[in-house]
Formats: sequence, structure tokens, C-alpha cells
Amino acid sequence: MSAGKETLYAQFALLNYLDGSRDARTVKEVLTHLHNNTNWGKAQLDEGPQDKGLRNLQNWLRDIRESAEFGRQLDWQIDPDNKKQFRYKSRLPVTGNTDMPIEEACTILMAEKLFDVLLPAEFYDASLQDLFRNAREVLEWYEREPKHARWKASAYLKRIAITQRGQDLVQRDIPYDVLGVVSRAMLDGKCVAVRYKAKKRLLHPYGLVLRGPKIYLLAVDDRSQAVVPAQDLRPAHFLCVRMDKAEVSEQNNKVPNDFDAARYIAGGGLEAESHEEAGLPARGFTLKLRIYAGASDNLLQDLEEFPLSRKQTIEKERRTRNHILTAPGIRASHQLTEWILGRLDRIEVLAPDKLRSYIVDRIDAMRKRYAND
Repeated sequence: MSAGKETLYAQFALLNYLDGSRDARTVKEVLTHLHNNTNWGKAQLDEGPQDKGLRNLQNWLRDIRESAEFGRQLDWQIDPDNKKQFRYKSRLPVTGNTDMPIEEACTILMAEKLFDVLLPAEFYDASLQDLFRNAREVLEWYEREPKHARWKASAYLKRIAITQRGQDLVQRDIPYDVLGVVSRAMLDGKCVAVRYKAKKRLLHPYGLVLRGPKIYLLAVDDRSQAVVPAQDLRPAHFLCVRMDKAEVSEQNNKVPNDFDAARYIAGGGLEAESHEEAGLPARGFTLKLRIYAGASDNLLQDLEEFPLSRKQTIEKERRTRNHILTAPGIRASHQLTEWILGRLDRIEVLAPDKLRSYIVDRIDAMRKRYAND
């Protein structure tokens, strides 16, 4: 028998021995079995006159632990009688892709952590369930390797968090039943019949948006679909947590095939417009701000790293320590107003005049709320 075939035979003999053992076996017990039951053990392991092949077997078991073919069929633990040795036991191999690299498993588990709320049930049941389970088993297997030979992958995943900027909001129960129906309707090209805030609605579902912790359905009401010209239709934002009794309708939806949720959001689709209230143009304007020196929270650096617009410029103001920010293409929205007011006295709106006046009115209204009688 060739050396390669002898090695393969010994591997299967070893796994078969461990598979038939209820308890974890020491290296010496494994060695004794190979000596007594395999020609390979007799011929190859019994080379060292002092340890009878023990060192060879230890090195060989280490190679098995780290191999994709056999390593995941072995479970091991520190030998309580000898802290420098392991005890071995057979374990079922992970399902699916047993050659999945740990980098891929971590990426899949991060995706599950981020998107499991919005995954359609059909996708999850058909393939992702096994994929996620496989990734978790690979991570579990990987964590059993000797600590000096592995990354701290499990701890790394626990240290990745996704959160919103600003005040945290408490997340209510996620309406999985509603999300499942909405996903089914979008996949089938149908409308969705729901009860929204106690009123029955028939909606054409454009898309789902997770804006933690809120989940929005972008949709057009069927009544609007019937009377508003197609070029003027814009999906409204429905909070999924306010929906119940959702069903897939037999009616086909009229969502444009080229609708892109990410492009819609990038174009300000989720922003609540306030241009009419502020008297500003709907298609955008150039915002000019004074950033006051000495901001305690590095506001200037923050705006340089995360600009308000792609064409934004920041210049030093003459004869002061302040800076002037100019941002073309800004839209008047409640989010912009809240952002400006949230910067308190660290910024000042210089232009346009209508926005400056609008901010002053909001500040006056707030002051009246707190004024003493």
C-alpha cells in the first residue's frame, strides 16, 4: 500500500474509532488503537523508540484539526489530567459548505445581523436558513481551535454594532407577519391589502426601508394611483408597525420596473419636505453657514469628513477664527431644520434669507414655550 493510501486508511480508521466511542479519548488511547488495529499504525507510528510514535501522532492530529476535509469531524478539549494535551471525540460535520473560510462565515453572520428583519420568508427558508446555520457552525468549529492558532472571530462579531445618529428610540415588536406579506406581494408583483391605523388600504408596494429602528413601506394608495398622473406619483411612507391584517391582493401593482429604493433615498425621497412652509424653492438652493470657532465637538472636522453636499466648500472667514460653509443643491426639509437647530449656537444660517428667517421663527416659538408667565 502506498504512503498516501496508508495515511487515508489510518484517517478513516481513527475517525471510525472515535465515532464508536462515547467518551473523549486521549492521544495515548488513540495511539494504542492505531498500533493494534492498523497496519499504518504499526509501520509508521512506531518509529520512535522512546515515545512509540506519540509525537508523530500528536503532529498528525494537529494537522487533522486544521484540515478542511477531516478537522470538522473532530471535537477536542483540554485533557484535565494533562493541560498540554487534548482529548478527542467524533462530531458530526457541519452541513452545507464544509470548506467555508472563516472570513466568509463572519461576513454572512454580519449580513444576518443587519438584514434578518427584512428577509422574505421564501428566501430564508429556501437557502439562507442553511447558509446562516452553516456559518454559525463554522464559527463554532473555528472557536474550538487552540487559541494561539485562531482569530477572535466570535468576539469580533459581538463588537460590531449598527445604530442611528442622535437620540435612540425604543424599538417596538417587529411586525414579521406584515413584512412577510409585503415581501410576498413585491415578489409576485401584487398589491397588498392592509389595515393601516385602523383603516383599510390597498397599496402598491414600491419598497421597504429600514431606518433603525423604524421600518417603512414605500407605497402608493390605489385611490391615488387611479387619479394622479403617473409622472406626479410619489410613494408615501407607511410605518410597518402601524399595519395589521395584511394580505396579498389579487390585483397587480403598478410599480415602475425601474424603481430603485437606494436612488430614491439618495434623491431625498425620505426627507419630509418643508420648502413651502419656509418659502424656499422645491428644487434646491445654496446653503451658507457660519461655523463658529471653538466648537467643543469638532463640528468643523465632522463637516469636512461628512459634507452636507458633494460640492460643499469650507473657507476661513476673514478677520475671524470662524469658517464659512457653502453647500449647493440643498433641499428644504424638516431633517435639515432639525439638524441646524441641533447644532445650537455653533452655527449660523447666513443664506438664503428665507431659511434664516424660518430658523429664527422656530427659535422664537421654542423660546415662548419656555418663557415664564
